[in-house]
Amino acid sequence: MTTKAVGIDLGTTFCAVAHVNRHGVPEVLPNAEGDRLTPSVILFDKDDVIVGNYAKQSAVVYPEQVVEFVKRHMGEDDYAFHYRDEAFNPERLSSFILAKLKHDAELRLGHPVDQAVITVPAYFGDKQRRATMMAGEMAGLRVLKLVNEPTSAAFAYGLSNMGQDRQVLVFDLGGGTFDVSIVRIEGRDLTVLATNGDHQLGGKDWDDLLIEWVAKQFKERHGLDPLDDIAAYHDLRQKCVSAKISLSRRPKVHIFYDFQGKILRAAVTREQFEDLTVGLLRRCEMLTRDVLDDAKMHTDEINTVLLAGGSTRMPMVRRMVERLFRKAPATDINPDECVAMGAALTAALEAARLTGDAPPIDIRTHDVTSHSLGMVVFRNGKLHNSRIIGRNSRIPCEQTRDDYVTTYDNQTTMDLWLVQGENADPMECNVLGHFEFYGIPPRPMGATRLSVTFRYNVNGIVEVEAMDLNTGQALAHRLSSGLLTLEDLAHNRIPMHITLLIDCSGSMYGQKIEDARKAAVMFIERTLRPGRQVAIIAFPGGVLTPPTADPDRLREALEHLTPIGSTPLSGALHAARRLVRPKAGIQRVFVVLTDGHPDNPHDTITEAHRIRNSGGRIVSIGVGREVRQSFLRSLASSPSDFHFCDESIALEDTFINLATELAKP
Repeated sequence: MTTKAVGIDLGTTFCAVAHVNRHGVPEVLPNAEGDRLTPSVILFDKDDVIVGNYAKQSAVVYPEQVVEFVKRHMGEDDYAFHYRDEAFNPERLSSFILAKLKHDAELRLGHPVDQAVITVPAYFGDKQRRATMMAGEMAGLRVLKLVNEPTSAAFAYGLSNMGQDRQVLVFDLGGGTFDVSIVRIEGRDLTVLATNGDHQLGGKDWDDLLIEWVAKQFKERHGLDPLDDIAAYHDLRQKCVSAKISLSRRPKVHIFYDFQGKILRAAVTREQFEDLTVGLLRRCEMLTRDVLDDAKMHTDEINTVLLAGGSTRMPMVRRMVERLFRKAPATDINPDECVAMGAALTAALEAARLTGDAPPIDIRTHDVTSHSLGMVVFRNGKLHNSRIIGRNSRIPCEQTRDDYVTTYDNQTTMDLWLVQGENADPMECNVLGHFEFYGIPPRPMGATRLSVTFRYNVNGIVEVEAMDLNTGQALAHRLSSGLLTLEDLAHNRIPMHITLLIDCSGSMYGQKIEDARKAAVMFIERTLRPGRQVAIIAFPGGVLTPPTADPDRLREALEHLTPIGSTPLSGALHAARRLVRPKAGIQRVFVVLTDGHPDNPHDTITEAHRIRNSGGRIVSIGVGREVRQSFLRSLASSPSDFHFCDESIALEDTFINLATELAKP
């Protein structure tokens, strides 16, 4: 059997690609240089992009043209590598590595390779998984599936131990990530029971501590810090990585390092190295104990400990595993290659499924989520992570909630904030984004019922969809393009449009209008901040300025306040409602200041009702002793949103207090 689909272990420091040969056996494909592993290093050399060992060796000579450890930045929107005035994001950088693997596989197999299964750390979240899928597509690959690295390693192990029912713990410590999973193998079923990990923990962290130790020795002896020079840093990294590898075979090594004509000859024992990095090992042990707790299992119930990832070759790791489980780890599978081999098996299965061919092997895998999926809600005045799908749920999985209703008249959109993580505080979780569902037909408040389905697909990627239960129609959705963040939401830094509606009837002539103008200026000065805009409407007089953050423009508009005519408050509210329409993620506050009686109370009440039902907040401020307080109370959104001022100083204080309340963190 042959297939155009391959399995790719896209590692932080090294990659491997494998396929299932015509005998149904997975095998690793050597790259164009004849090596079974390809360094995940990229060199930009003018118009050429070079991936692999040459790029790794060039880091000392061309440090500013080399990028490494891209995998640790997957899913980060603010990371980019800059070369020749061009910015390369993690997806594009990873696509260069994948394109190299694709090319080399085609060279070995003699036919095009256009399909792949790519492995990812089990602890990768939604953003990292989406970024990996995108990188594969940019490299010209159809990504058949993403597979968790420990699951892939267990798959390769299960194939070679078929028929032996057992519970396997996969301890996967690679160059940049750490995963630990418990897998039950029963007959031809391979089921992940629990998974845990840290995608910012790996062999690189052992390297970094040794680098810092040697740099400190050099600085103490010669007064120079080699970490200040990027070329010197890369040179030191290569020497320390080589020393770390040697310490896995020898009890002591010497590091010879020269920088700016100064030489250091440092002896490092295995014991020193292990003391230096013991904290990293403790983190691995803690996560291993956590996954046992998640699976409700004791170490005695684990039949086999399977090591994956090159960093598991460190003796300190193997001793810890033996101490914890009281048994030696399995040695019948190559830790550098087992993930790629498992991916190749999955690729063969997925390719057969697409074509309708008979699968090359009969093993079924069942994976789990590595993070809980939650929705952000307000609870007791604070943001809370309301978990919908729990961690270690078998994927694919989904949950549907059908208790959503529209909260104001003619609502056409619905907002959801989604997070991944276990903490009740959503600020301590990974924020997936602000989702906007749109296309809801305009109806009265509460008349539209909505259901929302939250799903993890087979790739561990989050999907969400909503339905209008009144019609059975699915709603389109998008990630909000606004600048509002969850941190803004938590600290009440929500973008806000504030409309000041100021009474300019004849009874406001004289000191009253001067007091109103002075109070409004102070309010604007205290209220304006990033994300805030203010509009001013006079009645009569109409719109003096649309929403703006320009204080000079607002002061100029206030200078044009002229008391004349009657009190057309209903028309002012109507104009305000049309000027500042509902918009996702933006609060709307309408502040009404008046000293008299509106011309048309019934129409005024109707307009105020429309604003409140569209999600707007009305604050009413009565000035003078002849104000109909009961009427203004009926306009306000809540009892606390009505204020009565019978003196100028009271008006000024009211506006200051309101500005302070709107600006509260």
